[in-house]
Amino acid sequence: MKKFRFATIHFVMIGLILFGLLTAINSLFPAPTISFLALFIALLLLVLLFVYQKCSYEIDELEQIEYLNAQANSGLMKLLDKMPIGVIKVAPETNQVEWFNPYAELIFAQENGDFDQKKLREIIDVGLDEDRIYADFSGQRYAVHVDFEQGLFYFFDASTEYKATTNLIGSRPVIGIISVDNYDELEDSLTDSQISQVNSFLAQFVSDFAHENGIYYRRGTMDRFYFFTDYAVLERLIDGKFSMIDKFREEAKNLDLALTLSMGLAFGNDNHQQIGQVALQNLNMAEVRGGDQVVVKENDESKPPLFFGGGSASSVKRTRTRTRAMMTAVSDKLRSVDTVFVVGHRNLDMDALGSAVGMQHFAQNVMNNAYTVYQENESSSDVVRAINKLKEENCSNLLTVEEAMKKVTAQSLLIMVDHSKIGLTLSKDFYNLFEQVVVIDHHRRDTDFPANAVLTYIESGASSASELVTELIQFQNDKHHKLNRLQASLLMAGIMLDTKNFTSRVTSRTFDVASYLRTRGSDSLEIKHLAATDFEDYRQINELILRGRKIDDHIILACGEDDVAYDTVIPSKAADTLLEMAGIEAVFVVTRNLKDYVAISARSRSKINVQRIMEEMGGGGHFNQAAAQIYDQSLEDVQESLREKIQEELNEKEE
Repeated sequence: MKKFRFATIHFVMIGLILFGLLTAINSLFPAPTISFLALFIALLLLVLLFVYQKCSYEIDELEQIEYLNAQANSGLMKLLDKMPIGVIKVAPETNQVEWFNPYAELIFAQENGDFDQKKLREIIDVGLDEDRIYADFSGQRYAVHVDFEQGLFYFFDASTEYKATTNLIGSRPVIGIISVDNYDELEDSLTDSQISQVNSFLAQFVSDFAHENGIYYRRGTMDRFYFFTDYAVLERLIDGKFSMIDKFREEAKNLDLALTLSMGLAFGNDNHQQIGQVALQNLNMAEVRGGDQVVVKENDESKPPLFFGGGSASSVKRTRTRTRAMMTAVSDKLRSVDTVFVVGHRNLDMDALGSAVGMQHFAQNVMNNAYTVYQENESSSDVVRAINKLKEENCSNLLTVEEAMKKVTAQSLLIMVDHSKIGLTLSKDFYNLFEQVVVIDHHRRDTDFPANAVLTYIESGASSASELVTELIQFQNDKHHKLNRLQASLLMAGIMLDTKNFTSRVTSRTFDVASYLRTRGSDSLEIKHLAATDFEDYRQINELILRGRKIDDHIILACGEDDVAYDTVIPSKAADTLLEMAGIEAVFVVTRNLKDYVAISARSRSKINVQRIMEEMGGGGHFNQAAAQIYDQSLEDVQESLREKIQEELNEKEE
């Protein structure tokens, strides 16, 4: 029944009737009291009528709104039931499913027709942390939007968009370069017929690789191949971790050939010239990191490179021709600057100091203003003794970082020895003053490399930076300024430190260099005095050794106490000592450093690549000698993370 509403005419008529009644009452009962009472009753009646009218309108409007809402909800439910979008309502408090539309039921239907509650629960649990996720069902891909306030999950079919995006990404061009490590040395030792057989082996191997993956390739020189493909193929190679380089190493080994492969690959959306240049840079990086590995990087400065392989010790051997060419290039560069500053890495060791002193001597033979820079109060006891001895004999130009910063000009040159990472350099503030940098190092190149390096001499096959610098001095062959006894002794001490007294990573070149230094007066007694271990250091080394525990039959992990801090040398020497134990292939020593960061010293023999593990932890180094520095993490967290990385490396080797 429709509600009655008072119109304006009704109120006029009621007003006239009341006025007539009041007039009649006033004429019949002239008393003022009765008149006022009648007037009060009339006014009260009018007020009640107004209140009734107002309530009647409000109730009517509320019912109308409720009716419209019911109609809207009904229409919305019908729309949600029919539209091709999966909708699921979840109770925000309990995360229990309250309702879902038929399309959502279709999405989550299993082969037997049952609703897949488990899959839905996985999506809901993920959706509680993300505004948008993707999910795959029965070969279809869905974009999932989440309304947290209403507890609503919307499933949009994104298969077409995903396939288009995948096809676009997969069609991006890829340029790659394959280089055969140590091919030049092989040519010098084999006959023409044997070289022909080697070339046939190389051509057949690369041809099979290209055919299996649908790659177009061409042979540029005897030891270098160029190929072109797309990202879809590259993605398959990445998923397989470029197993072809391991396969090549094994086949070459079966033929008694000391050959490995290095590869550089780059990809991008356009500009093939830049992609090719990045591929060449990646190949150079693979070679200076020791060869037998692959470097992949997108043609984008903000994207980091990917590394694969490196499963064998450094395989790229340097040649005397390259050393002589580098000596000439560095000498020419020195003649174009006014001042040269040589720096080692933070927390100088004997190799960094020896190579810095040797390089300063090399520069002094070319120009006058050459200095060795060191940081006061940040060196171990053996380095402090060596610096004091250099000052005493006044045979090298030594400057602290603060003193050196005052002498830097726009035409100055910085030479970084025994490191190639900006994060490890002696002083970042000092480094930032230079526009030109020369890098001389024997560690594998990493990503934190100086962008302003004008010359790079990185030979990961060398035993030490002191060995590389001594060779440069040898080829310089200056008759006026020879190495003196102390300088030769420091260079020899650096070589002895990194080779563990000529027992690790030595080659014939190492002994040639040692022989040269001996002719220049290298004094074994002086070296023994400089490198002597203090009693307190020896006690701390043995404490760490006693804390070592086997985490595998051939791996030892030693972790210092969280409230005990060590300098850089102590864990390094402890790791060297532990590696001498029988049956041990790798050693990791984790300690808290005096500068309140967690330090890892890693050593291995020949089967485990500790450099790759340390790179995962933010550090770097050699195949069998590496380190890392971790900030803002507890000793326990670093130890646990290291265990995981070691296990990943072991699992990968088993695969």
